[in-house]
Amino acid sequence: MGPRGLVPLLVASAIVWSACEASLTPVIGEIGEQILLPCTAVKDNVKNVAWFLENSTQELLNCDKNSSSDFRFLRDNGSSLVITKLSLEDGGNYGCRDCSQTAESKPHIQLIVTSGPHNVTFEISPTNVLPNGTLYTSVGSSLNFSCTADSIPQPEIAVFFYAPDNSSELFDSKNGSSHDFAILHIGRNYQGSYSCSAENHASHKRVFSTLQLLVYYAPTDPIQCSANYTGINDKVSLLCSWPGGYPTPILEWEKDGKTHFNDTSDTLVASLNGSQFSAGQTLTCRGKHQIAKDVKEVHCEVHLSLPLLQSQPLRSCVKGENVTLSCSVSGANPPATIRWLRNLSTPEVELQPGKKYQMIQDGGISYLTIVNCSHDSDEGYYICKAVNGLATRDLYVWLSVNKPRNIVGLVSALLILFLLVIGLIIGLIIYCDPWVYWKANPFRSGQSEVLVLVESEDEDEMEQTGNSTENGHYTDTVDSCPNPPAANGNICKHQVLFHYPPANINSDLDNEVSEDNESEIPGEEL
Repeated sequence: MGPRGLVPLLVASAIVWSACEASLTPVIGEIGEQILLPCTAVKDNVKNVAWFLENSTQELLNCDKNSSSDFRFLRDNGSSLVITKLSLEDGGNYGCRDCSQTAESKPHIQLIVTSGPHNVTFEISPTNVLPNGTLYTSVGSSLNFSCTADSIPQPEIAVFFYAPDNSSELFDSKNGSSHDFAILHIGRNYQGSYSCSAENHASHKRVFSTLQLLVYYAPTDPIQCSANYTGINDKVSLLCSWPGGYPTPILEWEKDGKTHFNDTSDTLVASLNGSQFSAGQTLTCRGKHQIAKDVKEVHCEVHLSLPLLQSQPLRSCVKGENVTLSCSVSGANPPATIRWLRNLSTPEVELQPGKKYQMIQDGGISYLTIVNCSHDSDEGYYICKAVNGLATRDLYVWLSVNKPRNIVGLVSALLILFLLVIGLIIGLIIYCDPWVYWKANPFRSGQSEVLVLVESEDEDEMEQTGNSTENGHYTDTVDSCPNPPAANGNICKHQVLFHYPPANINSDLDNEVSEDNESEIPGEEL
């Protein structure tokens, strides 16, 4: 068994001895170093002492010599013992005695020889290494942690995690010369510093080995890009954004397949002259993000287009009232800014919101309200101008100011005209058919009507009847009528059919026919 194998036994024996002899004073010494043992068992003024190991019979330094056969043991200041180049075999219980006394003495110092921790190594795998030595991995990876150290006695190994906010967390600890464990599906919150700590409990010496670990993850949101008008002449601003990842991605603006702007950032803004572009042109923003050994690439596009204006070309208002002009822009990318101007001597001077003009912008529609219209100051052309950096579009709106009208007089005239028309219609109806009034008369109380039905043969005879009744006879036919009709004051209506005999008929025959017909008429008594 070599010296290294004796270390646990020596340490164990030293600890047991320390537990049994409570009077022993422990002294820690490091292998290869020098240590001084003071003689506390005799009085301070005693200079001639002897040193022994374990018992007084094993003297290291006797009373007659200042050094032993082993030149590593020396006397210092007459009473103290110096041991150079400590080794594991030097560990044990040491004592001193006054040379003038012959009584047996006991050890009073326990020398513990330790080593380390040395050669502390810490590894995290599998990982990638940056040029500065920093390790990095990707979200979801499984990592193995391994820490080893040389120490006598065996150290306690612990692994700590230090977050970017300086908070710390103990992952695991173990007594022994090595410690291994794993973390499965590591998350983004495990980015930070990891330290392996090896502590010698005998000497309380502690050694650290620290590694920096970065956890890469790509943005989960899609990349977004847009073009905007800066409001300065024909300047166009290109915006590309892809936030939410670590580390920050590389963004590039491409035009016609060539890269014009790039930067390592979550957001890339480029300001260009709008005259460099044309309608229908497409600009592309590409994002590249490194995830461990892989690179994720995404892109978005911006299609440029000119503004298109729409509005009512003619508007009117009543003097003293308010009027609102509207102007809408569509199809513009970058989105256009709408301005209102007047066709005065300085047409480029924009109308400003105030007491006279009120402006509201709602998306792509702009509303201009003119307060208290005046013929002299407000009538004329208004210019709706749309600018998006690529082009400028103008649209003219003519506003006419009218005098107020007498609304009350107009309504009265219309009402009178309506009443006249109603009266005329009623008069025409009564004139054309007087019976309408007779039928609709509400004052005809107690009266009724009798409907006389005429058969089809009688109708034919009526059609053959002439317009003149001169020298003619009639036949009165009634199908039904109250008998007597005058009993209740009712009027019995009936039809009379006139028959005209030929001109060459005998007058005697005519008289005979007339007498026969008259005798057949019912209700002759009437």
